[in-house]
This record gives sequence, structure tokens and C-alpha cells, in this order.
Amino acid sequence: MPCPNEEGLEQELCAALEESLGSAHGFDSDGFEYESLAHLWNVEGNRTPAPAADTPGWYSDALNYWDKCDPSVDGMLGGFGLISTEDCLGSKQFLAKVKTLRPGLGNERVVDCGAGIGRVTKFLLGPLFHDLHLLEQSPPLIAKAPEYLGPEMSSRATFICSGMQAFSPPVGTYDVVWIQWVIGHLTDADLVSFLKRCSEALKPSGVICIKDNTFASDFKAREHDGSTEHFCVDREDSSMTRSPNYFEAIFNFAGFQVILKERQKNFPEELFPVYIYALA
Repeated sequence: MPCPNEEGLEQELCAALEESLGSAHGFDSDGFEYESLAHLWNVEGNRTPAPAADTPGWYSDALNYWDKCDPSVDGMLGGFGLISTEDCLGSKQFLAKVKTLRPGLGNERVVDCGAGIGRVTKFLLGPLFHDLHLLEQSPPLIAKAPEYLGPEMSSRATFICSGMQAFSPPVGTYDVVWIQWVIGHLTDADLVSFLKRCSEALKPSGVICIKDNTFASDFKAREHDGSTEHFCVDREDSSMTRSPNYFEAIFNFAGFQVILKERQKNFPEELFPVYIYALA
């Protein structure tokens, strides 16, 4: 399926990704094959929303999944709560390296995107920054966050119940925008728009940090059309896992420079490879 003919971000982005990645295909967790990126978003853009939902099916299905999750560390990490300590250690070390690359990076205010109950805020961001913003679209999860963080940290926190696709922070607000294990819930076009809004919300030396699963493709071209596999879609939580090349093509399209990229160490082998990016 070719890129959409209509003018706008979707058409321009689809063409740019095809130029960068070549012909790209992928699968969902039920085995359905998407023949191209245009086919992917045509299918998902036409998915029927949940009853009474006022958002597209791609987003309402994700919200429904997280609303039903157990509000615990294990629930936030899909049953892999044991990796939380190693995860936060790796992220802390990464931020220290970013600081050496951006000496003017401050520690006044940070936003934790897809914060859930506040796990990343409590163990990583809270000890490093003064003012804490937690962005989470699931009402049951964000309602649990003040108790989970405790009185002292909650007194420094602002709780924002919203999806990333609707989040439009004020200009010059944040030293760091931290986005972890949530970016796969955004469509390509909404991801680009979100990153651009976050860029405007950064202070002069601020950075956007993205930590997420990546799709480990062998990038072998299919014989019949030369297409390579760059993503997979999880039907259960309505999210996608992109290859590093896919991520980086989106970052480039959105006008960002990757100033640091690292793979998280010491995670179980059965998990997707996890990378952290710092964008400026």
C-alpha cells in the first residue's frame, strides 16, 4: 500500500520513512502482517474504538489495558518487577553522561511521561530533580501515585492525567523530558508532533530522553519484494515496538540530533533489547 495521497504530516512522514528505511513490513502478536508502514496506519487508524470511547481505537484500547493493570511495580513492568533496580541504575548512569555532554543541563524540573504509579519518578527522577511532573493517561494509575511516592516527594509533584498525544506543555518548562516504555503507544505522526511540542517545552540546555524496547530485526530483505521487518504490534496493549533504525528515522524527521545512545545492560535475555536515547 502506498503512502496516503492527502497533504499533511502523515504523507510527508510516510515518504521520509520509506526513503530512510526502504520498504518496511511487520506483524502483530496475532500473526497479522502489515505490508508497509502505510498499511500499518491505515489498518490501525480504522480500528473500531471501544464502546463509549471518544478517542481512536488505537488509543482507547491502550487506555483500557492500563486501566485494568495492577497498580504495582510488577504491574507497571508486565510481571518483570525484578528488573526495576537495574533499570533505574542504568538510567541514572546515562543521565550522568548526558550531563557531561550538556554542562548547562539543570535539575529544576522534569516530566515523567507515561508515569504510571510513579516508579521512575520515585527511584530515578525524584532524587535528581526538584519539581516533578507526572504525565499519565490512566486515572486509576495516576490516582495511586501520591501514595506510592510518599508525602515528601508528592509535595514536589504535579500530577497530570492526560495522554501524550494531547499533552502540550508550556514553552521553556523542563530541563528533562523523560519518556520510558510508553512511546510505542503513539502513532508515527503523533510521535513526531509530541516530540516537537516537548522540544519547545525544553529549557535552553534541556534534553528529551527516550528509553524503550526496540525490535531486533535481522534486516534480511524478503525475496518477493525486498521489504525488511522493522516493527511488531502488541494487540494486548495496543502498542508497537520499533527497530532502532525506525526510531532514529523518526527522530531525524522531527529535527533532533541523537547526542547519546546506549543499550541497557543486565536485563533478562528474553526481553526486547532496551535502548536509551538523549535527543536535543
